[in-house]
Amino acid sequence: MEDDRKLLVVDDDQMMLDFATRVLASLGYASVTAPDAATALRVLEEDRDIRAVIIDLRLGRPPNGAFLVRQALAMRPDIRGLLTSGDHGALQSAAGEMRQDVELLTKPYRRHELADCLSRLL
Repeated sequence: MEDDRKLLVVDDDQMMLDFATRVLASLGYASVTAPDAATALRVLEEDRDIRAVIIDLRLGRPPNGAFLVRQALAMRPDIRGLLTSGDHGALQSAAGEMRQDVELLTKPYRRHELADCLSRLL
């Protein structure tokens, strides 16, 4: 697997993490998962091969996904960000706080929707 095909998926829902990793694998991406912001930031510090983060907007405990995306991009300007949520309104509201190059994807998403977002990101 090429180094530029490794992604970090952050979600507090194990079923979503499992789904995302299966879809990413079917698209040719390697993935690492994290259930919360603290773990995600630790992974980003340790694994320099990660090229993008896919983060749920509503993580179970603070900080939320919007804050985490900004923190991850500040820490690693070389990576790209994708913010997901089942709450379309909250996702659109968070969009105003995001950099232009952060993609947004409403859950539940389909394989081709994730593939389209990733093709724009990477």
